[in-house]
Amino acid sequence: MEFLIFSVLSTRSSVDRVFDAMRFDVAGMDLTAGALLNVAVLGFAALMVLMRSGSAFAIRVWLPFLLVASVSIAWSPDRAGGIRALLVLMTYASFFAMPFLVRTSFRHSAFLLKAIIYSSIVPVAVGLLEMAFFLDPSGRVKSTFIHPNGFAFYLMVVLCVIYFLLSSSAVQFTPFARRLIIPYSALVVGLIIMTQTRAAWAGTFLILATYAVFVNRRYLVVLALLPLLIFIPAVSNRLTDLERGTAYTGAMASRADAINSFTWRKLMWESAFADVADTPLLGKGLASFAPNSLQFFPLAHADKTAYRKGVGAHNAYVQAFYETGAVGLACYLMVYVSLLFRTARSFKNDPRGSTMLLSGILAYMTVNFSDNIFDYGSLNWYFWSFVAIVFAKWAQQRSGLSFSPSRLVSSSRVAYRPVAGNLRPSA
Repeated sequence: MEFLIFSVLSTRSSVDRVFDAMRFDVAGMDLTAGALLNVAVLGFAALMVLMRSGSAFAIRVWLPFLLVASVSIAWSPDRAGGIRALLVLMTYASFFAMPFLVRTSFRHSAFLLKAIIYSSIVPVAVGLLEMAFFLDPSGRVKSTFIHPNGFAFYLMVVLCVIYFLLSSSAVQFTPFARRLIIPYSALVVGLIIMTQTRAAWAGTFLILATYAVFVNRRYLVVLALLPLLIFIPAVSNRLTDLERGTAYTGAMASRADAINSFTWRKLMWESAFADVADTPLLGKGLASFAPNSLQFFPLAHADKTAYRKGVGAHNAYVQAFYETGAVGLACYLMVYVSLLFRTARSFKNDPRGSTMLLSGILAYMTVNFSDNIFDYGSLNWYFWSFVAIVFAKWAQQRSGLSFSPSRLVSSSRVAYRPVAGNLRPSA
């Protein structure tokens, strides 16, 4: 079972476009090959729950939100879409639960963290080739992903895994892997920049700043050089875009009426809040945002050809509130609150690892503000797996069990102390 999970995590990031291209119709629903994989994941997770004993923490964390989401399908205008969305959410919960159910040796060595690192090799290679030979007119790198934003957020999670392993006293890179991973992380950061995804830039900055301030102060030099990025056209153009089109005039008849992406989002969010005002507690139902946006969002309502299937919320919190109401949003936020409290509990035993995981969680919460995070299936699989793998490792460490380490990452019970801002083993 463990090697099957390892295989899925190692390869899922490389097949986004392939799965999206493999489409078929079932009962009027347009499905991709990824839907079949989702069903397989749910079946496999259910089998693991029945056959293995493990912590019920993952179930407690996700169950309230999943229950509210499932009930809301009853009044959704797109019930088939609601069922599909619920199954996708359940796969996220499944990947959060499975690391608690793997064999003890896998938990101890955090073996599945290797899969997340390995999964990035093909997307990074394709991304570099794309930059060199077949970059599209937008100038945004998307590699094996359908959209540049999905690629950027995925790389942000990979970067957090790297810096967690560079920081943690519970599990870390072997010396050989450590020498290779520093230049590799620089490539990852470079590709995040070239995706031109501003939210991912913010999340990446949070992760790097946390590492520089709390783990390795030599990285403060890197932070001091960040303002120089403004001389990169991909960066300067994306930032100056926010200075234009800051107000919606009510007409989009000419180029002068165009609004920037943030103003576009604000207009949509305001329209969504006004539309859901009559059902604030329970919302409009799961998967209702996109079809309803054709009515409440002025731009979609005026041009239903361009917005044929509606538009996503581009904010997971707004989407949760619109579709499942204040009750659902509270349950969704409690998922992250649970993560933060769980991370804080391990601060005494693994202070720098806890700090880096905390930065990753906060970075992920930040990108929830600006994109359709619920729709990025593979991204969610990696994020929730990463957090659960670390939690499962910490829980086992508290139990006092010990096993042999893996090759890429090694487990350690050695105490660490900061020396000149860096981590070195104490005598």
